[in-house]
Amino acid sequence: MQTLQNSTLTRRWQRVCLVWIWVCASLLMSVPAHAAISTQYATLTRQSDGGYAVNADFRFSMPQQLQEAINHGTPITFTVEFELARPRWYWTNEDVVSARRDYRISYNSLTQQYRVAVGADQYRFSTLSECVLFASRPSQWRVLSSNQMNTGEQYNASIRMSLNTARLPRTYQLNSLTQQGWGLDSGWYRFNFTPR
Repeated sequence: MQTLQNSTLTRRWQRVCLVWIWVCASLLMSVPAHAAISTQYATLTRQSDGGYAVNADFRFSMPQQLQEAINHGTPITFTVEFELARPRWYWTNEDVVSARRDYRISYNSLTQQYRVAVGADQYRFSTLSECVLFASRPSQWRVLSSNQMNTGEQYNASIRMSLNTARLPRTYQLNSLTQQGWGLDSGWYRFNFTPR
């Protein structure tokens, strides 16, 4: 009788351990492997009219799958997001501005040139590495007008860059969920800013 109870408890314990291992393995498998985009710096600079522009430097190497997709005519879009909030001790932070900018990288096989489209502007490059370098360094991106901030107050700024998988064709959207190299994301880089 005692042996039967011990073996039943042992089997239950083994099942619990197996289920626990399976759950942990499933969680690890479900977390997408992110190729790293690192943020080197981000700043806000005052412009001549009193507004502010973002300058940032992101570093990453283009994964082979993305290079092949671009070279086969599939445009790839990277999105840079910027947020600025004013901290308040008596309530939640006040959102001052939220902006996003898309960098669409494509290849034209007829002219054998790479292009980066930023809004209505288009820039041409002879190599993919030049394209990536341009897209990874947003500069003089106007995000604030002069009347949106108070002089001398501290603000919390956040910026990030990521591969916009929603703008991919459907077949590549499936790849982005199942294969490594498609989850490029820098995560939020946060810094404080006080206008003078």
